[in-house]
Amino acid sequence: MNKKYKIYFILIIILILFTTTSLITYINKVQNLTNKSTLNSLKELTKQDVAKIQNNINEHIRILETIVNEIENNQLERSEQVFEIYNRNSGNNQFSRIAIMYETGETSTNDGQVVDLSKEKEKFFDENNIKISQTMQSKIDNKKINIYSKKTKLGEEDVVILLVIETNKYEEIFIESIYSGNGNEYIITKDGQIIAKTNQNATDTNIFENIERFIDNNKKNKNELNDIKQNIQNNKNSENIVYNGIKKYFITYQKLNINDWYLVIIAKGSAVAEELNQVIIIMLIMSILIILVITIVSIYIVMSEKRKEKSLYNLAYTDQITKLGNYNYFIKEGQRNLEKESIKERYLIVLDIDKFKTFNKKYGHKMGDKLLKKIGEELTKILSENSIICRISNDIYGIIIWNIKNIDKKAENICKKLSKIKIEDMSCTIFVYLGIYEIINNKYNILECFDKAIVAHNKAKGNSERQYYIYNEKIELQLEKENEIENIMQEALENKEFVIYYQPKISTKNDKITEAEALVRWFRNGKLIPPNEFIPIFEKNRFIIKLDKYIFEEVCKDLNEWKQKNVNLKVPMISINISKEHFYEEEFIKEFVDIAKKYNIDPKEIELEITESATLNNQIDVIKVMNNIKKYGFRISLDDFGTGTSTLGMLQTMPIDTLKIDKIFVDKIDFNNTDKNIIEYIIYIAKKLNLKTVAEGVENINQVNYLKSIGCDMIQGYYYSKPVSKGTFLQSLKFGIMGTDLPN
Repeated sequence: MNKKYKIYFILIIILILFTTTSLITYINKVQNLTNKSTLNSLKELTKQDVAKIQNNINEHIRILETIVNEIENNQLERSEQVFEIYNRNSGNNQFSRIAIMYETGETSTNDGQVVDLSKEKEKFFDENNIKISQTMQSKIDNKKINIYSKKTKLGEEDVVILLVIETNKYEEIFIESIYSGNGNEYIITKDGQIIAKTNQNATDTNIFENIERFIDNNKKNKNELNDIKQNIQNNKNSENIVYNGIKKYFITYQKLNINDWYLVIIAKGSAVAEELNQVIIIMLIMSILIILVITIVSIYIVMSEKRKEKSLYNLAYTDQITKLGNYNYFIKEGQRNLEKESIKERYLIVLDIDKFKTFNKKYGHKMGDKLLKKIGEELTKILSENSIICRISNDIYGIIIWNIKNIDKKAENICKKLSKIKIEDMSCTIFVYLGIYEIINNKYNILECFDKAIVAHNKAKGNSERQYYIYNEKIELQLEKENEIENIMQEALENKEFVIYYQPKISTKNDKITEAEALVRWFRNGKLIPPNEFIPIFEKNRFIIKLDKYIFEEVCKDLNEWKQKNVNLKVPMISINISKEHFYEEEFIKEFVDIAKKYNIDPKEIELEITESATLNNQIDVIKVMNNIKKYGFRISLDDFGTGTSTLGMLQTMPIDTLKIDKIFVDKIDFNNTDKNIIEYIIYIAKKLNLKTVAEGVENINQVNYLKSIGCDMIQGYYYSKPVSKGTFLQSLKFGIMGTDLPN
């Protein structure tokens, strides 16, 4: 070989070596960048899943705290009451059952099971805080379970309330999290024991043993495994890479703030390394194609990375049911939108579906998911491009819209468009609630704006008059006031702060007291809290049931006292208001009968007043409830007649005794009109149905004379007497002199 060819050969070798070295260096750099990017994406996913799991567990803890608080606040004594509270507060029914453990270790459940846990009782009775057990085997159905427990008192006995959840409920949270099946997710203890996992076919019980089995037995992998163990033992969050031949596994782990649990994600690496090795071999054989191969591989790496990033992004920011953004997307994009100062007329809306849980129960979760998706599609059609629409959680949607001139019109349009939705061949009537916050100051962060929209949403929730509210300080103050009342209502009842006042009903025939209505007044620290401030709240939270029973018993006490001390006094019939909330339990009247018997009161001496609006509830068989009341001898009065939409047909079927004419008709009496006032027609109908009539809110002599002239039986109002204390009322009965104790 001559010198010239030697030089060419050397140059070729140098070129090949240089190209090969450059290629290897480049590949190593790309691998490092890929590893770093993949680990960062996995860390973000791990953080999101930790938040989801912790939120899920915190919701379980909140339910348990709510149950225990109600037990303690209401001083419950029976297990059936506890199970009833559980049924009201059990959320999405993730729990398989609730159990009550007694000091003997015997445990009863809401589904009728009796379990002996005497050997385990110490670990449940040894502390007062909420405790979450490690995974254990159920003694009822042998399923893997975890138990939430808290100690309390049921009656005079120490008990522990146990909420049982199947471990696979945790697994459902991350069942499709990693790389479409190319990875696994675990909840483990510090020592590596697996509590929950995505791969149900695997038989591994310890994650460290599992990792040790599938990685190469070399020093680097052993060091990585030791690092994982030590970091978890030392409560550190981190990430590692281990190898099996050319196969790469990414491992990230983060501590859950629950027991000593960790969330671990193990994801398979791509096949990039193997393909790059093939490229290097091809380069050494065919140097002329090496640049092309490098380009192809580089493109492949970039596209592969983009696919991975897109997959992880979808997992982190996309709602899998509606394909809209999820909560994380809403917070991220909402904050970015908030920081754009050029945007005007911007609103944040919180929307949820009324009785979605009932829809799910009736039609199944598959139809529920279709409804959620359909609502997302409809919202996208209704709202313009100037909007962000996300499904926040369950049936709650978060919306940001801007450049809106008339938000009331937009809100009404949303409610109207969503009221009728067609899913497949089924038409659904949907009722939604909206809470709206106008974002004027973009210095707020998105969570502050979201909280204010939630305040407005809570105002709308359960309100039959309006489906949406726009936030203002008054709403927030009102909700704070409602919370304040709810916090003291039980204490007020126990301290007898609720006082009974009586307003006489005067006969139009002789101007004498023939009946009276019992009304409640609340005195707190010497100050009167008006009924219109607390009665609607008590109706909403159903505390009105307790208050009605309290009023009924106080009236029975007064009647008994008047009879004992005033033998010759004719005690009039007393009417007592009862809320429609009682009607959901048809046999509620038996409790009233027992109270009447306790004080030797004949039910015929008491008239129960039912508002007209209570008769319009389609969920209640009102006629059946009324017949049950009549069966025990009580009289029934229909209050506020004419303000609702009762038909004459309904009036004919109701077993009522008295018709109370609302003040609104009394106020509208036109003395100069030759045509009959509507009140005359009401009295005419009542007489045809053999009903007594009472006119409420009568305030002047002209009204009195008119009502007498058209045959009204009784008059109730300030003209004769305001509501008075029982002492003043008794004096009025004795001497026929009207008195007053209250300014209103």
